[in-house]
Amino acid sequence: MPFWALVLIIGFVPVRALEIIDYFVAHAVLSASILGASLIFSLLIIYFLYSMRFITKRINRLSDYARKMSPEQTTTDLSIRYRFRWVFVIWLILLGINALLFGLPDSFNGIFAEDIPLFAYFFFIFASFLWLYCYSMLEIYRAGKLPLQLTPFTEDRTLGLKPFGTTSLKLVSVYAVFPIVVTVLGQVNIILDAPSGMTVQLAPLRASDIIFVTGLVLVGIGLFFLPLLSIHRRLREAKRTELGWVNSQYTAIVRRLKELMATGRGDEHRDERRALADDLTMVRQLQSDVLRIQAWPFDLGVITRLGTLLVLPPFLGVFARILILTFLHI
Repeated sequence: MPFWALVLIIGFVPVRALEIIDYFVAHAVLSASILGASLIFSLLIIYFLYSMRFITKRINRLSDYARKMSPEQTTTDLSIRYRFRWVFVIWLILLGINALLFGLPDSFNGIFAEDIPLFAYFFFIFASFLWLYCYSMLEIYRAGKLPLQLTPFTEDRTLGLKPFGTTSLKLVSVYAVFPIVVTVLGQVNIILDAPSGMTVQLAPLRASDIIFVTGLVLVGIGLFFLPLLSIHRRLREAKRTELGWVNSQYTAIVRRLKELMATGRGDEHRDERRALADDLTMVRQLQSDVLRIQAWPFDLGVITRLGTLLVLPPFLGVFARILILTFLHI
């Protein structure tokens, strides 16, 4: 069965089935609000499933790349392992948080009247997504501790570790949808009610919404940098090692030059001083190259894309709402 067909089945069939069960058990009315909520659930489930596939492919590619860099290829494996036990634990935590925030139904019919089975199914898919996302971040972090054969600094300023930073950016692009969705939903009120259908109104700008979106953006930035901490330490250690070797050579050459100059007989050691000067120039060039080793496995272009994905859309949404309130008074 094609993946897209499986996604549509998982996204729509159980949701509609649970919706019908809730309707018959609770003797409720299938209002437009319920239908709209179930459609949103289906779309989110489809997004989660495609995101899980995207994350798995990215980590598998990174695993292949890490295997090529490792002299011990049999020990290098960054593939994601689906652990139902941990997915189940995350699912229970999500259900518990939902119960604490919104309470529990008073009766058996209330479970179906409040669409608890539908929420439970949605939270299970969401728990699977969270597990896969968090585990992929952990795998990137683990990569920094693998026995990787780093690329010489003369060939690559990131020592061949840039794909790890790029993969982390790709994973953050999956997360970036959440601040955007929260920003959009915070700007409008969607009223679904039968038989009038759907009404969209601009919502008031609240400080709590801005704080919440800012928090989501900061979390996204953290999710980008945290998995790369081990790679960051690896780069700093490599830079320190190379710089220590170059500095020792630099110090030895300078010391020898001082000894020759202290003798006061420059003509006798002219050739040696010239050779030392050439060596000093070469070592200073090496020192300059080592200092250009980056502390993080990405360049300015990746940071620009991170800001474009994560920071710019929510900022533009809030800024547009402020302009509307200021000039149109809506």
